[in-house]
Amino acid sequence: MKYFSALLIPAVLSLSGCTNLFPKPEQFTPPSESSDVAKIRLIGAPMSYALYQTDSSGKKTGGWVLKHNAYLNPFLGSTKDIGLPKITGKKYQDDYVETLLVPDEKTIIHHSLYQGCHVNLPFVPEKKKIYEAHISYGDKTGYCVLYLKEVVLDSVNGIYVEKELSK
Repeated sequence: MKYFSALLIPAVLSLSGCTNLFPKPEQFTPPSESSDVAKIRLIGAPMSYALYQTDSSGKKTGGWVLKHNAYLNPFLGSTKDIGLPKITGKKYQDDYVETLLVPDEKTIIHHSLYQGCHVNLPFVPEKKKIYEAHISYGDKTGYCVLYLKEVVLDSVNGIYVEKELSK
């Protein structure tokens, strides 16, 4: 019984939030909708993505795009669609999350899964542009690649297409 009490008190304190053993994960807060915001669709498990932005004064903000529990996140999240245009002919079978970004700020797209895939992709979103990122997994060694393209309207054909980002 003595050992049970010794384990029970720290467990209760941890679960009640009375300790910093499991700090609350930061969450990304998108900017308000305006005509200048950039927009992004992150394809893959929504709980695996985080966004971080750094403003011109060097202040860094951001975190996970979906709310995370400080103790356990057994699910990978489901699609959160805000109505961004989709690439014509592309099948969106995987879950994804769509959100807004402050334009012209240094941005890092972070993807991380328990299986060992961890990748950061830096870019600077431009005003009024729409982006689409997707993760590609290699083999079981944790190798993964995060791809980012712009979604643009082909005004001649009236369809949305992918465009490589200019370097």
